[in-house]
Amino acid sequence: MPMLSAYIHAPTIFSSTSNWVSGKRNLSRSSMAASSIRIAVVGDVHDCWNLEQDSKALEFLQGFLLSNPSNTKGDFGDENVEVVQSVANLEFAKAVILGNHDAWFTKQFSGSLGKEHVAYRRSDFPLIKVSIVGGRPFSSGGKPLFRKNLLSARYGVKDMDESAKRIQKAALGTPEDHFLILLAHNGPTGLGSGLNDICGKDWDFEGDGDHGDPVLVDLHLKMPIAKSDGDNANIAKMGFHLAHAISLLKENNQVSIPLVVFGHMHKELAYDNGFRKMIVVGTDNTIYLNGAIVPRVKRLGDEDKRNLDDESALSPPEAKGTTRAFTLVEISEGRVAKIAESWVSVVEDRTTLEEEHILFEGS
Repeated sequence: MPMLSAYIHAPTIFSSTSNWVSGKRNLSRSSMAASSIRIAVVGDVHDCWNLEQDSKALEFLQGFLLSNPSNTKGDFGDENVEVVQSVANLEFAKAVILGNHDAWFTKQFSGSLGKEHVAYRRSDFPLIKVSIVGGRPFSSGGKPLFRKNLLSARYGVKDMDESAKRIQKAALGTPEDHFLILLAHNGPTGLGSGLNDICGKDWDFEGDGDHGDPVLVDLHLKMPIAKSDGDNANIAKMGFHLAHAISLLKENNQVSIPLVVFGHMHKELAYDNGFRKMIVVGTDNTIYLNGAIVPRVKRLGDEDKRNLDDESALSPPEAKGTTRAFTLVEISEGRVAKIAESWVSVVEDRTTLEEEHILFEGS
């Protein structure tokens, strides 16, 4: 999600190597360096989480969890403390970033997640040679600094510039042989302004349709994709006011970020306008991945396989079973080899891959 492990409104990322069974205990096991790992991204859980069924699905997928509760990438639910506690109890390695629907019970959420909440910090996983840097928590996209008072009180962040510097500081010192993932609740500005673009507004058709986060622009150590000279001008205007601390990374080429994982912008567009682009590959081969498949659970057995818009974190599994969405990222020899939207069916003790839609395959 990216739960590089986290199922919340924000993205969560879960991960495993190709040769060990998923579970927290395995990250302390002595093993050869991982040449192939799998990351399960869950973005924008929005209450669609069941510890027993999601644990079975992740065991089947054998993945490291990235979660954006609001998105995988955040948003566990509408301030749902029980869902966050359930995610924290999951026996998988994971990383979480809280989203804009996770801002009122921050103390309880942080207490449950501990260091698995990676806001403004880096989490290193030496055995699988992966590092995860967390972006700004509680982001709602666009130019405003959402929950400014909370960010100031909890993180000492008062504006976009300070936010960018905190992310930059977290990225510095990443082990050279680690695959680095930036986990944020919302994606960066500059990736398109159409309603079906990866961070495009699908609810408001006036003005600039780019709802990306300006803090992230320079953090990717490049200029994001621009469709026109006008787009480039807008990116520069929004991004470079952050810059001098971030530009040190860019100018000295200290850090490379091959994968940016986020959520918030749901795959299914408003007003029945179809579906969003969920992946973008930048000109420098940085991959931007949106994991916000909402809702992420469907009930099996019903003729219409209707979506579950709400699912108690602590309820018993549905008797007829469910299919559950994850975005799987496979990394081999330090490169992204494959990304797929995967739906796993869980019926009692039977777990199978129901659907797979390939989003990216490396050369």
